[in-house]
Amino acid sequence: MADSPLIEEARKQALDVLYDCITPHGFRASALKEGYPQIWSRDSMIVSLGAVTTGDPQLLEACRASLVTLKKHQSSRGLVQLNVNPDNSYVSTENAGAVDCNLWFILGHFLYLEITGDLDFLKSHWLQVKKAMIWLGYQDMNECGLLEVPEAGNWMDLFAVRYNVLYDNVLYYASTLAYEEMRKCISLEADVHPAVVDADGIHERINLLMWIDRSWVASDFAEHLEKLKTIRLEWFMLYHNVGTISSRPYYLPWVAFREFGDWCDGLGNLLAILTGVADRHHTEHILRYMQQVGMAEPYPTKAIHPPIQPGDSNWREYYRSRTLNLPNQYHNGGIWPMVGGFHIAALVRYGWHSEARHLLSLLAEVNHKGLSGNWDFNEWIHGESGHPMGYSKQAWSASMFLYAYHAVYSGQLPLFDKLLKVKPFTAQGREIDKVYKQAGGGPV
Repeated sequence: MADSPLIEEARKQALDVLYDCITPHGFRASALKEGYPQIWSRDSMIVSLGAVTTGDPQLLEACRASLVTLKKHQSSRGLVQLNVNPDNSYVSTENAGAVDCNLWFILGHFLYLEITGDLDFLKSHWLQVKKAMIWLGYQDMNECGLLEVPEAGNWMDLFAVRYNVLYDNVLYYASTLAYEEMRKCISLEADVHPAVVDADGIHERINLLMWIDRSWVASDFAEHLEKLKTIRLEWFMLYHNVGTISSRPYYLPWVAFREFGDWCDGLGNLLAILTGVADRHHTEHILRYMQQVGMAEPYPTKAIHPPIQPGDSNWREYYRSRTLNLPNQYHNGGIWPMVGGFHIAALVRYGWHSEARHLLSLLAEVNHKGLSGNWDFNEWIHGESGHPMGYSKQAWSASMFLYAYHAVYSGQLPLFDKLLKVKPFTAQGREIDKVYKQAGGGPV
């Protein structure tokens, strides 16, 4: 039971939103038809995170139905569709290809198995889970061990993230780990077409390539460069350019051919913490930075910081489309309550409980705000004004409040606790448990 009436009421209202999103085919992304009436692959799987914390059979059945719908509409090559309209089975092709659909599809099955223990359901879906994993393997087009993602090819579907993207590759690590655990559970032999690297290899590559920490010890930096050169000469060349920024207290959002993004991706970094990609040293730097720059102010949590401004090298003219991605809006620094739920969960994971409770209160407050009434559970909020600007009654805004509530008051993180338990021992051996706080971030 929450110690705040607002928080407790927010939980009740969040449940009502989820009930209104239920269809026989799974969770719609929004309870309003003028919002997102489709069953979106990533949305329905993220909605499942909060739904399973309730223990409600009706919500759990909707999680199952979502997986069945996504399975039914998977392409012959293994692509999990971005969304499906349950009323007419229409599959939209408005957006760029979304790599994260396959990733969340695999993680959704892992979550459902964790909660229900239903091996028969997993076995009946295994061919599609396997096809989803094989399809992902082919998105590593140069066989470097990380996914290459097209521009705007994930949840940031109107934003210039591209190539080796943090968010997608963190989920790729988690999905690869989950896939292997599920395969063991149903006693299947190893795949005849294995990925280029295993989960440990993905974990290592993310940390080598996307965390910038130029040690004041020259030999350490040289050793880092040699590791990158051994894996891929392209990365060795890239890291010379990246090294000019010295260090950052967060993972870079993306890296590409001789270029990189230089801003903090909120969801990507939070998922790095939750999945176990980030060690203690990285986690504290990320969470402290997000607090220092106010990524959860006025409400949790902004998609990125700082926003991309017109004239910046990473600005795109399509950001002006429907005025969506102007600075402090939508993916360009807008506040997403869904991301706020992951932020609170990451704080619980790291043990910053007072900050987690504080943000939970703010999350309840922002979900209460509405354009035309109370308890709007809006899609996204202006990053400066704190006023709702997206569609109302968003399933994942409601669901991630439930997940955050569960994290704060139980200390449990479904899916992510399980992933941490099966983290490769070699990955654990590379971790830095000591937090270096001086300028530059690394050992002196």
